[in-house]
Amino acid sequence: MKETDEREKIIKLFMPFENKIFPVRNRFVRAATWLAACRGDGRATSASISRQVEAAAGGAGTVISEFAYISPEGRALDRQWGIDGDDALPEVRALADAIHGAGSKLIVQICHAGCAAEAKEGARPYSPSGGRCPGNDSETAAMTREDIKKVCRDFAAAAKRAMDGGADGVEIHGAHGFLLTQFMSPLINKRTDEYGGSFENRLRAMREVYSAVRGAVGEGFSVWLKLSAVEGADGGYGAEEGIGAALTLLADGVDVLEVSSGTGYSKPQHAPSVVGVSSGESEAPFAKYAAEIRSKAPKNSLVLLTGGLRSLPVIAALLDDGTADLFGISRPFIAEPDLINRWAEDDARPSACVSCNACFRTSEYGAIDCPIMRDRQEGDWDPL
Repeated sequence: MKETDEREKIIKLFMPFENKIFPVRNRFVRAATWLAACRGDGRATSASISRQVEAAAGGAGTVISEFAYISPEGRALDRQWGIDGDDALPEVRALADAIHGAGSKLIVQICHAGCAAEAKEGARPYSPSGGRCPGNDSETAAMTREDIKKVCRDFAAAAKRAMDGGADGVEIHGAHGFLLTQFMSPLINKRTDEYGGSFENRLRAMREVYSAVRGAVGEGFSVWLKLSAVEGADGGYGAEEGIGAALTLLADGVDVLEVSSGTGYSKPQHAPSVVGVSSGESEAPFAKYAAEIRSKAPKNSLVLLTGGLRSLPVIAALLDDGTADLFGISRPFIAEPDLINRWAEDDARPSACVSCNACFRTSEYGAIDCPIMRDRQEGDWDPL
């Protein structure tokens, strides 16, 4: 009887999720990750597109694109996708058409790196209040109010390009230590105006970005937001403010709130790509945050949990107990692009991903892949 109950819970993960907010073919989402497969000028390549389409062909009901910078000064990494100009429109269309052809939906993730931006000779990255940021030795320039307004306009323009290119939605990256996290952070944000100090003030920039994006795309287009529930560093914000931010943005009208955790300078237990996750007790380290957000969220919204999901029984239990509505998987898709199809075909072994993060080191010589599972990979691996 217990095995039957568990199987019914697992089957629900693969069934169409009919709802008024974002109906999808199943509950699995390919969470965003940098692929290091674009050209140096930010233009997409056949490799960067095919790598994302693999997850759709492999069974993911929704694919969140690799994170795309909204302006040159907001670029985080070399070979990152850029959606900062209309020359990205054909790339969005190509990606959307291919993902739709595989039966999935596309969400384009847009981001400004702030003080985590790629270092450029003769220029200082932006940050909320200048100085040096944790994890970055570069001096930064304090943003003016006009700089903040420009960031809002750049997010809005990028979202409009995603919509015009045929994507099904856009996700604002407010997590992992990038610009909007920096505004949230009492560790980084030392402003004394309306963008600093109190929790309400530190959240203002993120809310204004959402408002600008919504104004650009209208009510009929899906707008998601990714948030670190905790900053995960001494002097940073904790779960009370992180959960409060999530609920505030959902009340503002965000359709789907993706719950993650931490930053590049977090303590290991809060890092976005937690090392050493395996199936069983160590899975879903951020589930408690998603559960609280889901229990208090408006009914006209969805919660997506990302981070350390490796096995069907655990994910099914999280759906059954109401922790989240959708489930984001990132590193396992690097190891096994066809993971969801494998699970659907009654091979219910946990993901082969061992959470070693060796995949990120492969960017030194090409597109990110899994060196452990490389022989099983498929597709065009030429980053150029």
